Amino acid sequence: MHEQSGHHDERGLSQSAQWAVLTPVVMLALLGVIDAGIWLHARSTVQQAAMTAAEVGALAGQGRSQVEQCVRSMTGELTDVTTTVEDAPGRITVRVEARAPLALDLGLARVGASSTRATEDS
Repeated sequence: MHEQSGHHDERGLSQSAQWAVLTPVVMLALLGVIDAGIWLHARSTVQQAAMTAAEVGALAGQGRSQVEQCVRSMTGELTDVTTTVEDAPGRITVRVEARAPLALDLGLARVGASSTRATEDS
């Protein structure tokens, strides 16, 4: 005979509570990993844009507008892109800063890079 007691099996409730706590933690960790990948890609993009723009600017006859156009064409998915060009005798320095499109922007979305190249004599 099967006896019924007043005790209920509470394992199901305990497991539900564990998943209710664990699921948001796992989702935030996954989102953090995705954001880290986006940030690394943005940093690499900005570095490449600065190096390429400095190469363009170092060529004789290339003006500031060509340097800025180069940066714009390479940083299309980034926001708040700023380009600073410093011309000095015999060299050019290009600084590029931008904001990566992160889902969890904790103040770390800003990326930047600079590159200096020797210029050709005109």
